[in-house]
Amino acid sequence: MKNVRYGLALAALCSSSMLFSQGVVDALKYSQQDIRGTARYMGMAGAFGALGGDITTLSQNPAGIGVYRNSDIAATIDLSNQVSSVNTAGNRMSDSKFNVSCNNFGFVWTVRFNQEALKNLNFGFAYNKQKSFDRSYKAGYSGITGASSLSGYIAHLSEGYYVADLAYPDNSGSSYDPYNNNPWLNVLGYQSYLINPKSTTGDSWNSIVGNGTNTAGDLYVREKGSIDEYNFNVGGNIYNVFYWGLGIAVTDFSYDIQSGYGENFTGGYISSGSPNVDGWYLMRNALHTNGSGIKVNLGVIMRVTDNFRLGFAFHTPNYYKMTDSYVASVKYDFNESGTRYDDLAETPSGSYDYEFQSPWRMIASAAYVFGQSGILSFDYEYTSSNNMSFDDPYSVDAFYKTNQEITEMVSPMHTFKIGGEFRITPQISARLGYAYQTSPVKSEYRSGREIPTAGTLTMFTLDRETNYFTVGLGYRFSNVYVDMAYMHRYRRSELFPFSPLPAAVDNPYNPDQTEPSLAISPQISSLTDHNNSFVLTLGVKF
Repeated sequence: MKNVRYGLALAALCSSSMLFSQGVVDALKYSQQDIRGTARYMGMAGAFGALGGDITTLSQNPAGIGVYRNSDIAATIDLSNQVSSVNTAGNRMSDSKFNVSCNNFGFVWTVRFNQEALKNLNFGFAYNKQKSFDRSYKAGYSGITGASSLSGYIAHLSEGYYVADLAYPDNSGSSYDPYNNNPWLNVLGYQSYLINPKSTTGDSWNSIVGNGTNTAGDLYVREKGSIDEYNFNVGGNIYNVFYWGLGIAVTDFSYDIQSGYGENFTGGYISSGSPNVDGWYLMRNALHTNGSGIKVNLGVIMRVTDNFRLGFAFHTPNYYKMTDSYVASVKYDFNESGTRYDDLAETPSGSYDYEFQSPWRMIASAAYVFGQSGILSFDYEYTSSNNMSFDDPYSVDAFYKTNQEITEMVSPMHTFKIGGEFRITPQISARLGYAYQTSPVKSEYRSGREIPTAGTLTMFTLDRETNYFTVGLGYRFSNVYVDMAYMHRYRRSELFPFSPLPAAVDNPYNPDQTEPSLAISPQISSLTDHNNSFVLTLGVKF
């Protein structure tokens, strides 16, 4: 099965979130943004909503284009180093990734008018990298039990399914494919002996890891990709007091993840009730997501006095069309009292088309200009993260449960930015900034509550707050400017190899479950990201 497209009959059997790769954690990933742009913008932590006159403002407050009195062209390069550290019960592991990219480029064309009201009408284009997914990290686990093993997790989810549901039929003439009819994770777990039936006719399952099994494990994750935004803006200046802007933003989304989770053990269980199995397994996942979206941005800036300015911007949701491509496998090597189980179990390659609506955003800003000496600026941004949603145009109910989970688990996100600029000489300016971004995940879901995941990719992270510390320096020639900035981003997250699950008869993934399962409690790690970015912008005003 190379292309996964199911009809309504299958949708009635399984939620799409079980077969494909969209869930709450995916929605969070699709909707978040970093502070990125020109070096001047980043040097002030992005607190530019009431100022304008910078290429990045085309993607933040489009009214910033109206502030321009001269045409402008600029480009920005970003050298960043991402260091990710994982702490699992005192077991610390670190990984790093270096990246060079074009953060931002664009131009503004100014048309002047000899009118009392409309002073100028400006047109602009800007490319801005809104987010980079480039990251790699790894974790190590010891003292794994059946309740904290991936095989135990799969066994829990498989309660209520029979062997005939998850196995290929012995009759070679049958066209039955378990991957066409059941959750892929369950089928893959059975095909690789990670779960085994308690009886040949029952619908209850044992994990390969049980009482007395000595088990250790490890996880590695490699991510790459970006959210790239292309803004087409128009704006104007009325009476040198009121500035307005309108922009259409086209977004490209690209995300790749490769992960591997493995366990090695002694004293495991397969076909007998005795702990006589030694061996290891490694589950690999590969997922590629790409898509494009469109949204509209509106903004205004008001010069209240010669020194004080207010700004406001509104971004509509981004309406994406997305495609996922994915495949998974388990390589295993088990020895049960001399009987060898050594093979590679693989899922089919699958793809799925769907739609995603990102949150809408609102930005309120204030700035005070100290004549020719400096600037102090503040931005507040509200992101309606709990209003994002998935949709399948071919199935009304495909994402009903997932969208409910988004509403229950996710809270609005708040971002506070403050930045300052001090003019040392007429040509040289120094900048400083700080930004704080709240977590979009409700606190009760961080410490043991079930987090529904999708497909065979079970690992996920839940971000806590994010802090940005920035500093910058700028030099102005007659019509050429050079800006530099350094930004340190610090973020903490919880890393889950798979979701906790309660010991309950009511299995949310299978209403046919007939008996309770062991509560699943994975080892939750602390993931810390330190990103150091060095940014250089070169621009010309004419």
